[in-house]
Amino acid sequence: MSNFEIIDLRLTRLSEKLGAVLTKDRPACPEGLRTFEERRIDWMEHGIRKAIIIQPIFRRSGVDSSKWNVINIAWDDEVRSTHKPKWRKLLVEEQPFETIASSIEDLLSASENNLRSISKDDLT
Repeated sequence: MSNFEIIDLRLTRLSEKLGAVLTKDRPACPEGLRTFEERRIDWMEHGIRKAIIIQPIFRRSGVDSSKWNVINIAWDDEVRSTHKPKWRKLLVEEQPFETIASSIEDLLSASENNLRSISKDDLT
């Protein structure tokens, strides 16, 4: 059973509300490299790319699916340099997936509020 089975409907609803794209498990990667679950909601608003990412921890030894992060990120994709101005906030850091699942409504609400308030002036 997928970890995300219990929250995927909520992720889908938020994606639809935002006019965003919900991606599951990095579909652009070769199938052999998709060895872990991940969810990502991406959209563009006022010229800023925004994303809510739920992913396991990546360590030198590989993916650690016992610990998870929830990340809010925004960036200016129009900048053509090695440094793209961005903003990032970690809502959950290295916690069991159950922590995310049990507070998904609050996490998604906070993510939406965080990212909706971001302007280009907030990107560094």
